[in-house]
Order: sequence, then structure tokens, then C-alpha cells
Amino acid sequence: MSVVKELYIATQCLYEHAEKPLPKEDDARDQFIAIIDLKLEHRAALIEQIERENLTAGEKKLGDELIKLNTKLNARLEVIQAEIQANLSELKVKKQTHKKYENPYDGPTTDGVFFDKRGV
Repeated sequence: MSVVKELYIATQCLYEHAEKPLPKEDDARDQFIAIIDLKLEHRAALIEQIERENLTAGEKKLGDELIKLNTKLNARLEVIQAEIQANLSELKVKKQTHKKYENPYDGPTTDGVFFDKRGV
């Protein structure tokens, strides 16, 4: 099997996996991301093996389809990344809220501030 065909199959497999919804449970989510990472590493190794000068016409045609599939894959991976970033920012806000709840007197407060009208 040619390297281009292997790369196409690997990309298609990665795309099919990325199309699944991101799991809500932490362990399943970590496993989902780890699988994507492994498949991306395998795909990167295959890309490095391709010799552009020695491609046949069939491999070039498959390469064109590979580029189209890669565009879809990149869009899906960006959606996954954005979802993970949103979850991280949500978690950060929850931590800050929890800290304020645990110790409400820590940090600056706007309540109880006295402003002198006459100036100093």
C-alpha cells in the first residue's frame, strides 16, 4: 500500500473519530483527546514519508481528496479546541466563585467604601 493511501485512511479514521461528540465525563474526555493525539502523531509520521517527486497520477488525485478531507478535519478540530477552551474558562470562573464563597473577606471589596466629598 502506498504512503498516500495509508495517509488518506489514517486521516479518514481521525476525521470519523473527531466527528463523535466530546464526552462529558473527565476520564472519557481524556481518552478521547489522547486518541486524537495519537492519530495526529501517526498521521504526521506518514506525511513525512511522502516523496512529492515520485507520486503517480492516482496518488496525486487521492492527494487532492486528502486536502479536501483535511480541510473538514481542521474545522472539526478547531470546534473541539474551542469547546475545550470554553470548558477551561468556565472551570476557572467556578474556582474563583468558590474561592469568594469560602472566604468572602479576602481581596478588595466595593462595599463599605467611604468617599470624602471635600477632598483631601
